[in-house]
Amino acid sequence: MCFYVGKIINHREADMQVQWTFEGCADTTKEKCRAYWKKKQERLQRLLTGIPADTRKLRLAVCYQEEQINTFEMRGVLRLPGRTLAAQYSHHQLSAAVDGLADKLVTVILKYKQQSTRFIRRQRRHRISEDLAAVQPLLVSDKKADRKESFFTTIRPLLGFLERHAKNEIKIYEMEGTLNPGQVDPVDMVNEVIVLAWENFDERPTNLSLELWLAHLLHEILGRVESEKSLISLDQSFHLADIDFTAEPDWFEEVLGYQEEISLAELLPDYTGTEIWEQLDNLDRNFHFYTVLQKFPSYQRQAYLLHALNGYSLVEVAQIQERDVNKVENDINISTEKMRDYMQKAGFIQGGNLQTAFDD
Repeated sequence: MCFYVGKIINHREADMQVQWTFEGCADTTKEKCRAYWKKKQERLQRLLTGIPADTRKLRLAVCYQEEQINTFEMRGVLRLPGRTLAAQYSHHQLSAAVDGLADKLVTVILKYKQQSTRFIRRQRRHRISEDLAAVQPLLVSDKKADRKESFFTTIRPLLGFLERHAKNEIKIYEMEGTLNPGQVDPVDMVNEVIVLAWENFDERPTNLSLELWLAHLLHEILGRVESEKSLISLDQSFHLADIDFTAEPDWFEEVLGYQEEISLAELLPDYTGTEIWEQLDNLDRNFHFYTVLQKFPSYQRQAYLLHALNGYSLVEVAQIQERDVNKVENDINISTEKMRDYMQKAGFIQGGNLQTAFDD
């Protein structure tokens, strides 16, 4: 049994805080171990991109056990926001012990990232619902008093979730030639949602929450843009350029290193990326996602993204799209299968059995 009471040496390798503990190891073994680990840490570093450097702390311990046929036992304890990850591996060859520990750490990091994505999506959805519910009485007052600008400035900072969805759809419209690059700005599309919301606020459906109703209005506008191949505002007199509607990112997005591009953990939550996938930058990853998504009919693609990215249930997606829930479910299943097939054939994904929800 090893208690790792050897001398602790602090290092900061590739912006990650690393502590080494050695027991029963010669100085030459220590140096070989550190040098070989640097090659392995590059992959771990890529996986942790986005998480603040000062919140990533890795403790590595190496114990040489002569009584167990000259075995090197390696342990890694990685402290990340909200979670501590741990792994260990033993082998009679030092390099194999390092390889084994690195592979195990990669596995637990991938699971952590999946859990983080699911956690963030759930927290964001909860925050959006609460924020819109909080301002709804103010919007009612603004509408009754005909305070149009106040209505806009109250609701606009809360619609980042619509802007993200609009951005994805515009990108696909550009790829398939429906729109020219830069022809429509997602900001303008969300502004148009507010114009529609203002005009129809008193007649909004009683069976839909404000969040789902706004998402439904966005889909009305998306359908208009797809058919008309442009976005023409219904209210040219409403000048919005001077209003600041910048929304600050949520604390959990910054701490957990969440980035706004589409993620594998959202589209295929039961799968993890291979090393080939990890080496792609965000631009290349998005290209592959959009390559598949643009092949779907718009209603099928939008149902898939509403469910995968926004966390809407099948019933909620059906309400937003005003479609039969069974047809929505079928579209989402087909989309998931086609995305999975593409990613598997390209060698981008593996697994399929990792749990993706934070423990409650």
